Amino acid sequence: MNRRAPFKIAAAAAIATAVTLLSWAGLSANVLFGTQLRLSDALFPSNTVDTRIVIVAIDQRSIDEIGQWPWDRTKHAQLIDDLSAAGASAIGYDVSFLVPSTKAASDATLAGAIREAGSVVLASNAHFTGKPADILRATGLDSPLAVFRTGAAAVSHANVFPDTDGVVRVLPPVIESPDGTLLPSMSFALAEIATGQAGQPITTKPDGFQVGGLFVPTGPAHLMNIDYVPETAFPIYSAIDVLSGAVPPDAFRGKIVLVGATALGLGDQLPTPIDKANRQSGVEVHADALNTMLTGNYLFAEGEGSTLFWVFVLAFALALAVAFLPIVASLVIGLAIFAGYFAFAIRWFGSGHVVNMVYPPLGVILAYFTGLALKYLTEVRERQYVTNVFGRYLAKDVVQEVLSSPQAAVATLKGVSRPLGVLFADLRGFTAASEKATPPEVVAALNVYLEAMTRAVVEERGTIDKFMGDCVMAFWGAPRPDPDYAVRAVRAAMRMQDYIDEAMDGGPASALKVKGCGVGVSAGEAVVGNIGSHERLDYTAIGDTVNTASRLCGVAGQGEIVVTEECARFLNEEFRLFELPPLSVKGKSLPLRVFQVLRPGQEPKVFVEGEVIDLTEEKGHFEPVPAPPKVAGYAPVEPVAASSSTIDAPRD
Repeated sequence: MNRRAPFKIAAAAAIATAVTLLSWAGLSANVLFGTQLRLSDALFPSNTVDTRIVIVAIDQRSIDEIGQWPWDRTKHAQLIDDLSAAGASAIGYDVSFLVPSTKAASDATLAGAIREAGSVVLASNAHFTGKPADILRATGLDSPLAVFRTGAAAVSHANVFPDTDGVVRVLPPVIESPDGTLLPSMSFALAEIATGQAGQPITTKPDGFQVGGLFVPTGPAHLMNIDYVPETAFPIYSAIDVLSGAVPPDAFRGKIVLVGATALGLGDQLPTPIDKANRQSGVEVHADALNTMLTGNYLFAEGEGSTLFWVFVLAFALALAVAFLPIVASLVIGLAIFAGYFAFAIRWFGSGHVVNMVYPPLGVILAYFTGLALKYLTEVRERQYVTNVFGRYLAKDVVQEVLSSPQAAVATLKGVSRPLGVLFADLRGFTAASEKATPPEVVAALNVYLEAMTRAVVEERGTIDKFMGDCVMAFWGAPRPDPDYAVRAVRAAMRMQDYIDEAMDGGPASALKVKGCGVGVSAGEAVVGNIGSHERLDYTAIGDTVNTASRLCGVAGQGEIVVTEECARFLNEEFRLFELPPLSVKGKSLPLRVFQVLRPGQEPKVFVEGEVIDLTEEKGHFEPVPAPPKVAGYAPVEPVAASSSTIDAPRD
């Protein structure tokens, strides 16, 4: 059957494979790439901070006190002088000095301050057109004036590259200038100075850039993921406070100072993963990029292969859980896998790995619902199969009720003692008739007769226990309890007699000249359940009630129905009963009080004084009748109902 473990494992593997292939297609087409970016943004900020980084902000308060932007370049010169005098080890100046000012003296003053400091990194602005190449190549470059470049420690680019959603997550550490030279970013140039690698040539590697002993890994795209830290991680001093001497004396000693605009009116605000609404200034982005290089806390997006591996593993694990466990348990496991993966993603992010947070969780969801759908379909198929097979032994509505309440059914199948109505029916004259017929005729006729017997049992919602040649055993009251078990058993016996008579009148069964059918019915406690060995089980009923029904069947003549006194107690005026002579059976010290259920138009069984119907010890025999030579029945003469005084009232 489909429920075997190998099938479940194979189905789980197939589900995981299908989910993995879908994920591969989505990854290849960059589907949900923006969602991945937004989810990974939630992992920021990082807590690894280089304490040497300080920001001097050209903020609104500085503009209000110094005057309208752009300032006279002597103010920039004074700011550089003050920072250099305070012991700054490097100064990154994120302000473009692209054209001469109206005051040549101011330009000369600024050039002198830059030259005198010897550690100032100036910013240029590159222009790009077309699709980015392996290493970004600028088609145009706005550089600081030559008078400023000659005294600077380095000239850098201040470009950042927002993603499709406008958020700045990456920065090119190095670009190629229009003349073919390599131009570092401001953060890279400052990192060269901070690590003592300034002045050495930049070497391009397949997965990053090398300057002396400093290597900045970028991956094949040559873009560095910025590891953003909290906005309050770097000390920020207002430019006016620096110029007015309101900053502590050692605030810049040995520090790497980045100077840049933070005032909203200057337009240097960028959305970042940690502040998409209010945005961060460009100088803060450069500070985060520099911090990434100095701390070595680089971020790398997991490759497609790693992502697909996790998709398969998680989907396979959950598909197995759905296949082998109850729905609630598999749901709990699914939620645990879901939460566990995000916990893993957060922890792994701290090690510099940005795992895909879309496709593995999405694969878990798809695997869960696909597994549920497959489980439902296979269980429906199996349920239908069980219904069809079991329906040959039980009424269809009984089968449905058993399947709808499997816990109760399982308890019954384990074996319990409960009140049952048990029926045995046996064809009369079958052995003699079959000796004169061919095997195909015997089989064809027997199938018709057994079909008639089975039909009667199923119509009265009974359970077919077994077929024994031309004999049928059935019972009522299990696997579903039925308070009318005795009444239904007798009704089935009457239907059975009618159907047997119909079968004898024509068709393939009529060729086999059987005499009719004898039916015995008893009611009482019996053990019902799966009985047998580990190799073979049989859902059956055993006990004295079953044995008695078999004995009654043995003494019932063709077209007759014999029931026990216990069974007769449950019958109402619907049935005509006639008491028979006491029945002696094996294992009973006293004769049984038994009754014949008369069908419409049927006369009671006739006995002759001293006559013994059957002397077979296994089946029992009626006691001789001490009465006139020919009597119609034993007593009373008229048929009586179960409520008559002839039958004792049911005992508590």
